[in-house]
Amino acid sequence: MPTETVAGVDWAGGAWIAVVFDGDDELRCRLEADLETLWNDSVNRILVDVPIGLPDGPETLAKREAVDSAARSAAERPSSVFPVPSRGACELARDGADYETVSERNRADLDKGLSRQSYHIAPAVGAVDAFLRGDEAARERVMEAHPEVCFRGLSGRALERSKTTAPGVGERLDALDGHLDDPDATLGRICRELVDETSATEGTESVDDTADPTVDDAVDALGLAVVARRPTDELRFLPGDATHRDDEGIPMRMAYWSDEPLA
Repeated sequence: MPTETVAGVDWAGGAWIAVVFDGDDELRCRLEADLETLWNDSVNRILVDVPIGLPDGPETLAKREAVDSAARSAAERPSSVFPVPSRGACELARDGADYETVSERNRADLDKGLSRQSYHIAPAVGAVDAFLRGDEAARERVMEAHPEVCFRGLSGRALERSKTTAPGVGERLDALDGHLDDPDATLGRICRELVDETSATEGTESVDDTADPTVDDAVDALGLAVVARRPTDELRFLPGDATHRDDEGIPMRMAYWSDEPLA
């Protein structure tokens, strides 16, 4: 039986960094302007660090907050999970609206303003949402995942250090031990491949020239890819066994793997 091609994907401020496993051992790193391109390149399953399943009003907001609350508890790093903008706010941000306009729309939809952090990720959230609304098959195989939750599941314990520090990167590589052959060398290979990827996309329209992936972007994408390699029936989801969907029928859940449920 052929092995599935899977990817772990993280937003790198202008592009998506994707760590792709072709089969059990073959790994490659890519920079893409959108998830749809990656999905259409025969990738069977994608775990991506972006909110999927967006609130439109009080009912869907309650569902979304149940997912995010479970993630904060599971990761034991509450500040790493930020409030998700409304679908309308994300659409405006994707069209280039300024912060005040997007925040006002979010307040009208959800009765709350929007943080600057949420505003800056909103265009990417809106782009993924538009893709999934147009592709029903992708909705079940392109899954939201949070790196802090995934590393927590893989390591069996809470992370103590920030991913932006050298010890934090080391802690996350330790979490991959036993799940990936030589995580240190694999991360080095990804970083070297990004030299070629960033050079190849400079001056093109496919990827924003401002995209400059950091080491923690690469580590997060690698962690998600390792979880994505698990068979679908081995994945766990937050929040627990609950099945939430937004008003477009898109699942609201976070995928991870662990020996025992995290929440």
